[in-house]
Amino acid sequence: MSKAGPSLASPSTSYPPQPLPLPGPDPARNVITLNPSEPGTRGLPYSFRISRKKKNVKSKESILNQNPQALQQFLLTHAHDRPTVLIRCMGSHEIPYSGTALGGPSTEPVTDFDFTVDISSVLLPVDAYGAPVWVVANEEPAKRGRHWRQIDLDPSSQSALHNPADIEASQLLRRRATPLERKQALDDAQRRKELGLPPWACVSTQTPEKTGVHLLFRTDRVRFENASFCAIEDFSDSNLPSPTKSLAGWAEEYCASRSPLKEFRFQRTVYGWNLEEVQREILSLVERCHRGDKKKTTVKIIIKGRKIVVRPNSSLWWLYENEYLKKLFYITFIYFIFMWPINKLLLGRCWKVAGSSFAFVRYEHLEDSQPGETVAQYIARVPQPPQAEDLKVTPRGISIVVGQRFRDWYSTNSQIISSAACRREKGGDRNPIVL
Repeated sequence: MSKAGPSLASPSTSYPPQPLPLPGPDPARNVITLNPSEPGTRGLPYSFRISRKKKNVKSKESILNQNPQALQQFLLTHAHDRPTVLIRCMGSHEIPYSGTALGGPSTEPVTDFDFTVDISSVLLPVDAYGAPVWVVANEEPAKRGRHWRQIDLDPSSQSALHNPADIEASQLLRRRATPLERKQALDDAQRRKELGLPPWACVSTQTPEKTGVHLLFRTDRVRFENASFCAIEDFSDSNLPSPTKSLAGWAEEYCASRSPLKEFRFQRTVYGWNLEEVQREILSLVERCHRGDKKKTTVKIIIKGRKIVVRPNSSLWWLYENEYLKKLFYITFIYFIFMWPINKLLLGRCWKVAGSSFAFVRYEHLEDSQPGETVAQYIARVPQPPQAEDLKVTPRGISIVVGQRFRDWYSTNSQIISSAACRREKGGDRNPIVL
């Protein structure tokens, strides 16, 4: 186990990043490069009005629904705003009901502690390490203009003829994903989550083409290719291909739609930690201060600001978004009889095909390493080498841990969380503890 505290590698001081150094007698020491600015994110003459709810970004600007270039700029502008990751800890116990029960519950809950821990600062800084933008692969089940998952097929593949009844007439190479394909996609996503892998890591060989997502920009593909190699079956970060359809192509497809109930959803995700493990460890920690009969302890991981949503400013969307009307429609069953089928089956169009990802911890390739070199050889060769436990052998050479592992963060901050539970902190989510 590494020492407690951050394991944040020091990036290169030059910005933008310089070309990879040529081999020579005096290679750079423990060099990793920063993410450069990508084309298409700056310099366009557009400005937009947005609304924020739970830190999500939403816009109904007409230009975003008509101009693909404006939509792409809008998405890339907000793609690097990192989400907020919170750990909500709550503890309560039951006491006899003080009023007249009248057939109701004989006990009532009393809050012992209720506090929130903000761990957003643990995410790698975007200005130095970036937030790679990705789009879905062809054979990844995703919402591609419908409210059900679809797959884009290569016309030269035999799978293009699979279940031709499900292929859309307007786009002959797009079909509905089968139940098995949807299940495989969910299983792959869960496996990436458990291993702390990024969305573009291929963890399945069940399909003829790589599923998951593809990195949008070439600099990111070079940066992440063969950088986080790990010895588990079916995992690969080698040969990261470019997307068949870019973000600009998806923006054009969205803007070409005339549906009054269309929407484009851009997702901001996090990776590097197994959040289910984080939840279990924090729950076990706070339960030490909150044991006994009729005591209940809960820990939730909350991620705010993970969505960027674009919709047209139509009267139909106003009906669906009005909270008072929505309650009325639910009570009178109008929503289930009319509104749900209209949105999900008839007029509704949804694109959920792109996003950006933020890392708690990841591996970065060391440019002064050599293919085939072991960790011991690298440490013996370079001056002032990093700790061996922070290094990993990859097909490209040696990679180093960038960021903070959960075990290191936990050993540093567990006492603060435990003390908050023991002293019955009740700050809720309005005054989070920033760690």
